[in-house]
Amino acid sequence: MKKWPSTIEQVDDSGWTPLHIAAHMGDHEFVKLLLENGNSPAYVRNKEGLSALHIAAKQKKYRPDLVIKELMKACPDMYELLDNKGRNVLHAAAESGGWAAFEFFEGRPELEGLMNEQDEEGNTPMHLAAIKGHYWIVHGLRGVHLNATNEEGFTAMDNILFTSELQRPIKLWGMGARLSLRGALLKMGIRNLDPRSKPELAGGNDMGTSSVSDFWKQVSDTNILVDILIATVTFAAAFTLPGGYIANGDDFEGLAVSRKKTAFRVFLIANALAFGFSTTAVFVHFLASATIDRENDVFHRKVARRNAFFTNWSIGALLVAFIAATYTVVPRSLGNAVAIILCCCLLSGVFFPLTIKKKEEKPGSKAQASQGR
Repeated sequence: MKKWPSTIEQVDDSGWTPLHIAAHMGDHEFVKLLLENGNSPAYVRNKEGLSALHIAAKQKKYRPDLVIKELMKACPDMYELLDNKGRNVLHAAAESGGWAAFEFFEGRPELEGLMNEQDEEGNTPMHLAAIKGHYWIVHGLRGVHLNATNEEGFTAMDNILFTSELQRPIKLWGMGARLSLRGALLKMGIRNLDPRSKPELAGGNDMGTSSVSDFWKQVSDTNILVDILIATVTFAAAFTLPGGYIANGDDFEGLAVSRKKTAFRVFLIANALAFGFSTTAVFVHFLASATIDRENDVFHRKVARRNAFFTNWSIGALLVAFIAATYTVVPRSLGNAVAIILCCCLLSGVFFPLTIKKKEEKPGSKAQASQGR
């Protein structure tokens, strides 16, 4: 380095200097050696605008705190450097989940302003930590403006709200953080104000619905229509028995003509099961409609699956009841029995495997796969 000092500031195609690479690898000894030959490489930024301090702050292994210490020792003012997005070193640490930078800068009054600096989008380090789900950083930050809003009008609390771990805001709420007006409206269900509230649906998806929750609600609504239809048919079948009634005025008047036939008894049991399963599904749907957790995807999935269970069994029982009722009123023969069973079960046997295959495919999986590409 003493022989060719210019190599210290030489950059590659990405704008990285040897100091950038050493900071990335966490080699604090080599960082110290590079800075002993002049501190000017510390102020060099790569094509993304990242300095060696930004890169060190992003790291979560190789003792990045030692690298940060060497850089700040040689260049005490380099914390003021911003990348191409207007982000300081704490922005970089918050976005990647690196805690070392926060530990280093915490308790230094002259550097506390970094905690509340906003980038070009108005995000503070706390915003980025919340967006990326790095809650250990959010919970550990001190001296920050909890209710600062970015250019979109969202606080860090709002950003946590948009993530899947909705139990996290409870602790942050206890620290004094609150929703912004816009975030509160979104929480109340006015989703169309925010394009980020369902980002996976912005480009359209294969389900043709506005959300996974809507998909499961549609499944449940379809099931309930089938259940109501089955309940109506089986209720009517209980009073229009196959073979008719005895009407000759003797002691058995009003009873079913075919009451002693085995097929008739099978019909009664299957018809009762179909009616029972379908009415149970209707009752489950009724209870679900009165539940306060109507916007929960998991809730709708559970309701739809329970309804589907009862619906499938009621359809099966209805099929058995139809076969038994038909066999009750036709002449007894093996050929008739085989013909009835084949006609009723052939299509069911073809489509049942397709139904099982569809159930194994999770809603939204195609949309997620297309997004992954």
